[in-house]
Amino acid sequence: MKHALNRYLIAMGGLVLLAAMLFPAPALAHGPSAGGASASDIQRLFNITLAIAIPVFLLVEGLIVFAIIRYRRRHADEVPEQVEGNHMLEIAWTVLAFAIVAVLFVLTLRALQTDYTVEAERGENVPDLTVHVNGYLFNWDYTYFLDDGEPTGVKTTKKLTIPAGKAVLLEITSRDVQHSFWVPDLGGKVDAVPGYTNTMWLQVDEPGLYTGNCAEYCGLNHYNMLIEVEVVEPAAFDAWLAGQMATANEFVPVGTDLDTPLPEGDAARGEQVFADLACNACHLPEADQPSGPSIARMMRDAATQDGYTADEYLHESIVQPCAVLAEGFTQCIMPQDYGDRLDAQGLADLIEYLKTY
Repeated sequence: MKHALNRYLIAMGGLVLLAAMLFPAPALAHGPSAGGASASDIQRLFNITLAIAIPVFLLVEGLIVFAIIRYRRRHADEVPEQVEGNHMLEIAWTVLAFAIVAVLFVLTLRALQTDYTVEAERGENVPDLTVHVNGYLFNWDYTYFLDDGEPTGVKTTKKLTIPAGKAVLLEITSRDVQHSFWVPDLGGKVDAVPGYTNTMWLQVDEPGLYTGNCAEYCGLNHYNMLIEVEVVEPAAFDAWLAGQMATANEFVPVGTDLDTPLPEGDAARGEQVFADLACNACHLPEADQPSGPSIARMMRDAATQDGYTADEYLHESIVQPCAVLAEGFTQCIMPQDYGDRLDAQGLADLIEYLKTY
């Protein structure tokens, strides 16, 4: 019975190993996807690494299976032969392992210094569009510049819109802690480091919506720091950018002024403002987040805050968020530039939307 069980376990182990050899698709699925300009370079490195790893895997697993079968205990009293080892063999596999690591190191370093370096950074290519990417707790802002570096005045949050088939240079940084810009289908990820700008080169040929997230743990709301890259046809992008620039030219920021009356707000438009600014990264309808109170909680505070009407409390909380902290929150991590990003109508609409809770 015991011998039969041992044979069964050996057979099952062999089947598992055979399946891993014959069906490597799950392993290949973890390779980089096509999309970004660097994807082909990463794919080449991945293929070389895989080509080295497969023989090593087969050799090691094959020796393990051989040892299991050849040196298995055949009866209860059997004691396996005690072997001290083979020094030349140990030296050989140590040198071989070092050589493999050295080859992969050199290939990776060359790719980082040449192929994977942004062409625009090396002066070999001029981007059709430059976007400054700024990460913060817990969101992303995108500021758009033309091919000659001229600012467009256009700034978006959470969603990055770029033209298909065009060279796009991303200049990536952070305003608070370290983040990491990662859209898996565009190949590779780049750290967003405070006080330093890293670059990423994109040229995405296929229109569509590519999603990703921050790949560097940055706090309890890290999971909600999402990225959306919308790739559209060049003509559609030009029309979108022109519309955004026209709106930006007419835009008058409300600033931190608390005394000037706001126009009448519209809750439906305010809901769109709430989504465009990705306020839901920190503020949910009912449940408090570690990074911010819920909307319902804000409205309860607005109704009970001494010296404020509800509108005044919400107004100040948006454009001067650090003036009064909600009970239980000891740090102000909310961006303090919403007064520069909202006009009077947008702020009034946002307040009206919050008041629906």
